[in-house]
Amino acid sequence: MNKNILIVMGGGFLVALLVAIIVQASFGSKKEGMVELAVATRSLKAGDPVNEANFKWQEWPEESVFQGAVLREKNKKVTDIAKGRLRRNMESGEPLLQASLTTAGKTNILAAAMDPGMRAMAIKVSAESMVGGFISPGDRVDVILTYQVKVSADARDEVADKVSRHATQTVLENVKVLAIDQNASKEDANKAKVGRTVTLEVDTKAAERLALASEMGDLSLVLRALGDDQVTDPKEKSFTTDVEVSDVLQEIGKIKKSSGGSSNIVRVYNGQNVENVNVRH
Repeated sequence: MNKNILIVMGGGFLVALLVAIIVQASFGSKKEGMVELAVATRSLKAGDPVNEANFKWQEWPEESVFQGAVLREKNKKVTDIAKGRLRRNMESGEPLLQASLTTAGKTNILAAAMDPGMRAMAIKVSAESMVGGFISPGDRVDVILTYQVKVSADARDEVADKVSRHATQTVLENVKVLAIDQNASKEDANKAKVGRTVTLEVDTKAAERLALASEMGDLSLVLRALGDDQVTDPKEKSFTTDVEVSDVLQEIGKIKKSSGGSSNIVRVYNGQNVENVNVRH
């Protein structure tokens, strides 16, 4: 074989090898227009720490980076830039936000999960009052109060068409559930669990209403659909009474009206004894 041909073939091989090395190096380095974000390596729950096992750097389009994301600086580790524990649950591959972190200690996870200005307040519950146990931390609920209406004897006839003895009303709407008993995680939320106490996130005024309502009667929690954050206009708030629910009480009211009500009855008080006397016209 001609010596010149061998030289040309050898030179071509070296050029091809050099091009392959350059291409491989370009693919191995960070692509243009890309940055590195801290993302979760697995499903995490509120209270988990920021460490190398829970987070890693992952390339992300620079134009798609959102405010608050944890970005890599030079060759620093995730733990060099982000510190603390999670305020909420995270899924695998989800980017870490500075707003999702807290520096609270291990024993203060519940307080760390609360929004500024909010309070945590616990109420007693049962299977019936917490939707059979299908309420979990992170859910949104309404709080309903059922109580006995105390009507004076003199006013009973006047309000007979409105209420007999019991009433119910919604006292709080769209309240966040912080914990069930001592569990503040939504882990195993697919399993119904009945707790003895439910801790709710409320503001100061709502905490006062909740404290008073718990003394007035029985509290029930109504589970809201995911994403439902609508609340009733305060001017349109209503209540429901036993007369509205009971056909029997409504029928009794009609009978009283058709018979002239209590217009022919005089109530006579004799010490502690009360006697109704039917007066003829």
